[in-house]
Amino acid sequence: MSAIIPGLGQAYNKKYWKVPIIYGAGCSFAYFLGYFQDKYVKFRTAYTNGEEGQQYLIDGKLYDYSSLSTGENYYRRFRDLNALGIGAIYFLNIVDAMIDAHFFYYDVSDNLTMHIQPAVFNNPGATSSLGLQINFLF
Repeated sequence: MSAIIPGLGQAYNKKYWKVPIIYGAGCSFAYFLGYFQDKYVKFRTAYTNGEEGQQYLIDGKLYDYSSLSTGENYYRRFRDLNALGIGAIYFLNIVDAMIDAHFFYYDVSDNLTMHIQPAVFNNPGATSSLGLQINFLF
């Protein structure tokens, strides 16, 4: 369900508190993706239409032509990282819903015990040896 609509699997598993976290993280990444895309377009436009030796005003700050390429690469990198962040949130949302659904009916009773006791092991054709025997009861 979370693959179709993010957060729907968590709501189905009755983990409602996870839904705002998913949408908060996704919206944060989407906001910064738009912000860095806007800056990237401004620097790319100024760099492709500009000439060496001139200064360019972008969002109230002057930049030399030589620094426009650096700014373009900077904003492109962070735009791409935010796109990867959106993909990671979407993927983790699906994985979380699947794991939570898998363990929803998992039986965790009080009858889970472990017993450690000494044991004697008989080896055919050799002497007996001492050791520890570990038993798990569930």
